[in-house]
Amino acid sequence: MKTALKGARIFSGEEFFEKKALLLEGEAIVEIVDDSKIPKDFETQKLNGGILSPGFIDLQVNGGGGKLFNNSPDKDSLNTIIGAHQHFGTTSIMPTVISDSLNVLQKCTDTISDEINHNKSLLGIHIEGPFFNVKYRGVHQKQYINTVNATYMSLFETLDKFPVMLTLAPECISIKQLKSLKALGFKILAGHTDANYDQLEEAVKYGLDGFTHLFNAMGQISAREPGVVGSALDFDEASASIIVDLHHVHPSLINLSFKQKPKGKLFFVSDSMATINHGDPSFELYDEVVSEANGRIINSEGKLAGSSITQIDAIKNAYQKCNIPIDSAISMATLYPAEYIGVSDYLGQLRSGYRADLAHFNSDFQIQNVWVAGKQIRREDS
Repeated sequence: MKTALKGARIFSGEEFFEKKALLLEGEAIVEIVDDSKIPKDFETQKLNGGILSPGFIDLQVNGGGGKLFNNSPDKDSLNTIIGAHQHFGTTSIMPTVISDSLNVLQKCTDTISDEINHNKSLLGIHIEGPFFNVKYRGVHQKQYINTVNATYMSLFETLDKFPVMLTLAPECISIKQLKSLKALGFKILAGHTDANYDQLEEAVKYGLDGFTHLFNAMGQISAREPGVVGSALDFDEASASIIVDLHHVHPSLINLSFKQKPKGKLFFVSDSMATINHGDPSFELYDEVVSEANGRIINSEGKLAGSSITQIDAIKNAYQKCNIPIDSAISMATLYPAEYIGVSDYLGQLRSGYRADLAHFNSDFQIQNVWVAGKQIRREDS
């Protein structure tokens, strides 16, 4: 089917276009043309203003639609989570498994392996833990914090068919182990860590290429030790994710990070939980019921337990509260995560031949329409 989408400002991932149409054929983008030059064999779909952008990409999704991936690591739950995020314009995700038993980790990776070729919104898996510094474990239960061993490595060696992100504390593994993990093709990120600058600098030399949820669950800046936060801001070659729910990080620090990191090296993640697109504000985490109130999810220890936002909320917050330009804010939820995970050759921009993953939202940052691989998603069913 050939479709021309017109009537909205088009953000290609690099620039805005006015009075243009986006041409789609099947699953792919054809090109951007003048409104007056839409080919006759294309069916025109009129959009009611707003912005048409690449579909959002979220590399840290714990749950949605009432499901938490750790709690029910099966096909049905995975599809529920994906559908919940598609409702808000997020067309590609990395389901995230947090520190848990080896059995749960195995079930999560098995499900991803089984489904990776059947759901176009599924990018791979983000393994957050369990190789953490207990001091910064956050909501991750102490009983599951572990060290790299032969059993884990045997499991990791089977994960060669899709992208894998692994968040760990660099001070809790050896350089030899880091090299082995990097040799598997993993993206290695520092998180839940108290590593010092020297330890992180060495880790970056041998494969560490990112930092997970900047400012949270990591050593802070002091006068004589940059800590993990200062190191993440200083290492230009390393990327960093950040949660822009305005609870995890102060808006001024989000803006500071945006100014400090090179273009493309800071991207949004939601760290979203089961509450996304679900009426019940409560869910079970590690056999404890936690609830969302006023945008905050906190466990019994008073620790933030993920977020209740999606990428459209991050874009809105970044633009309205953090003084980040709208084009940069959109790119931080589209192109930049695509570049980090290695899929920017077909996702994250509206370019000829790229997959037609699209999000259309109005001036109030409310999602109006969503397309995945050229197919318009019925949002009332997602």
